[in-house]
Amino acid sequence: MSHVILTLFILFFLFQIGAFAKKKGEMKNTHNFSLQWPLYLYIFTVMISLTIIFALIYFVMSFSTPILIDSNQGTVMKDHDFAEMIYYSGSTLLSIGYGDLNPIGPIRYISLFEGFLGVVTPTVIFVSEVNKNLKEN
Repeated sequence: MSHVILTLFILFFLFQIGAFAKKKGEMKNTHNFSLQWPLYLYIFTVMISLTIIFALIYFVMSFSTPILIDSNQGTVMKDHDFAEMIYYSGSTLLSIGYGDLNPIGPIRYISLFEGFLGVVTPTVIFVSEVNKNLKEN
């Protein structure tokens, strides 16, 4: 059942991206974005890129020492896979922080920085785009 729900979510998500991309031409008449594609797709791409970059950092750091505690079981996780790192990175970047995985050691500071970037990056992109539009008008 969960695979069906996940498949439907992915199809819906891809449909939405296609619909947003289709609106690109229509948005040129009402919005003066200097980007070649809609702003939300730009922010989405930057956030996905940051998630993957930090997941790679976490994954490489996990080779030498355990970096996460499974709070549900209260144990240090010794074997990490890349999917876990994507999940942890995404929940950290989006400041969701479910609490099921907690960083230990120096990775805590990298996680803090990632959380900071998750809040600041979309804001900076959005504000800079709005300021460009205000200066052009």
